[in-house]
Amino acid sequence: MKHIYTISGMTCNGCRTHVENTLNKMENVANAKVSLEKAEAEIEMESHIKLSEFQKALKEDGGNYGIHEQVEP
Repeated sequence: MKHIYTISGMTCNGCRTHVENTLNKMENVANAKVSLEKAEAEIEMESHIKLSEFQKALKEDGGNYGIHEQVEP
């Protein structure tokens, strides 16, 4: 399954790489691609992962990043 989330707090490509690496290290994440330009992450999961688990991983791995459900316009 694939989900797209909004990422906040990224200001440069180093931030993007940090967030992408953090998400890819998580259990049950098959692949995570993060876009600085779109401020979003496309995450392929082997099984569903709660948003709170992504938030916890980003908080624990340092930086001041947030991950949120995408809001439909």
